[in-house]
Amino acid sequence: MIQDLAGWSTVLELMPTAMFVRDAAHRWVFVNRMGCEYFGLNADEVLGRTDAELFPPEQAARFEAGDDAVLRSHEVVETEETVTDPQGHVRTLLTRKTCIDLEGALHVLASVTDITELRESEAHVRWLACHDALTGLANRTALFSRLDAAIGRAASGGLHAALFHLDMDGFKKVNDTYGHLVGDELLVQFGARLRSVVGPDDTVARIGGDEFALLVDDHGDLDVQGLAERILALAGEPFDVLSTTTFIGTSIGMVAIDAEAVAAGEMARKADSALYEAKKKRNRLMVYTKALDAALAHRRDIEKALLEALLTREGLSCHYQPMIRSSDGKVVGLEALARWRHPTLGVVSPVQFIAVAEETGLIGQLGEWVLRTACARVAKLDELFVAVNVSAVQLRDDDFANMVMRVLIETRLSPKRLELEITETAIVNADGGSVRLLKRLRRAGVRISLDDFGTGYSSLTLLKDLAVDKVKIDRSFVQNATQAGDSAAIVRAVSNLGAALGLCVVAEGVETEQQRAFLTEAGCDELQGFLFSPAVAEDRIDRVTGPYPAPLATHSAG
Repeated sequence: MIQDLAGWSTVLELMPTAMFVRDAAHRWVFVNRMGCEYFGLNADEVLGRTDAELFPPEQAARFEAGDDAVLRSHEVVETEETVTDPQGHVRTLLTRKTCIDLEGALHVLASVTDITELRESEAHVRWLACHDALTGLANRTALFSRLDAAIGRAASGGLHAALFHLDMDGFKKVNDTYGHLVGDELLVQFGARLRSVVGPDDTVARIGGDEFALLVDDHGDLDVQGLAERILALAGEPFDVLSTTTFIGTSIGMVAIDAEAVAAGEMARKADSALYEAKKKRNRLMVYTKALDAALAHRRDIEKALLEALLTREGLSCHYQPMIRSSDGKVVGLEALARWRHPTLGVVSPVQFIAVAEETGLIGQLGEWVLRTACARVAKLDELFVAVNVSAVQLRDDDFANMVMRVLIETRLSPKRLELEITETAIVNADGGSVRLLKRLRRAGVRISLDDFGTGYSSLTLLKDLAVDKVKIDRSFVQNATQAGDSAAIVRAVSNLGAALGLCVVAEGVETEQQRAFLTEAGCDELQGFLFSPAVAEDRIDRVTGPYPAPLATHSAG
């Protein structure tokens, strides 16, 4: 057993950690090279001095008390503490002390390991476990924990609360246009604005991409509508992000956390249901009701059944409505319209199942099936073209143009006999890639028709940039054209515009001979509507291919 200082010094200098020896009077009698490096001092500046001379009073008293405990117990003592070193740096130390006999007197031998970085890393990991790394806001885990607590308080008759789910409207376009750096900074600024409208004890969380949540306590004076209006106003103000000014909006869904509230997951689902409804029109608040659940349950039934129908092709069909040349009543084309009859859901409206297909990603399969079915059927009819509606979602698929060309080749339909109908809104919201796809198809011979013209963002720039072949006047103008002066003026203006630009102008929704006469006189090139025929099943196409010479007795709209 080593009992002299020289022997201990030789051993302790070999240690890869800071080591020191103090006597019973708390005076330093040895420190190794690693210890000197740690303290930033030479051995001569430490040896012979007491803790009280080297450290702040409170810290020195703590060291001395620890030494005394070791000297009394003769046991190994391990402690972790935060100290300030002689240079003023705050560090976390793991210290192991034991009692040794040195030349007949008791001393304290200690080793010191600096675990500051380890503890900081652990603290950061703990922070990340309940915070969003980008915005610094609470994350989903923290939100659910606090939501569970809020539900417990409300269930026991305590404080009520409100859970808001928010989705940024237009974020994807900003991200795609300006890049992820701008997108990330926009998320940070949006989160800061949300933080500014609630109290310090309320929770603001980022729970996914551009989705946020607020958990707000109700002290009896919570104005849900007022809070939502402040959020909508803040979201609508311009964001100055990295020298770029951007504009977005937000949709909000809310559910009350009251005595009837259940588990956090269920309340989050209800807030999501309300948000889903709010996003249909955007930039508004929707409060959860039980009716929303019924609507969503029906939507899920449609989604499941539609997926099965696309796999089996059972119940899906294409109907065809003739398009008439106004000058002579000859049928020049057919518009293909998807129809679906389900054994339990019955006849499902295209408005319903197409919306579900767009939201769930099934629109690609559905759209390709409609296109292939329609092209194959019309290829058997001499000269007639077929018009097929295209969703804005389909235009975002980089393979869309390739898919169209494959279908044309496989069905042996000439590109000149295919028209793709796209709404104004879809075109306005389309990115540069979508427009390039359409221009590529047009160069191949496919014609592009602008549907619902006049209801969206009609402009000469839109017609010029896309170089469309045809515009379809929306039925709302057609139906009032013989009664309302403004509708008649719009029809004439679009017809004149089409003639000037060399575009074919189509009027849809024609139901009476009076409308037909006016539209023909106004300069519309093609007509479509129940006056001639509703959309019919494939096996009835031969009955509706005309011609429809004037005058023609008025047909029933049914």
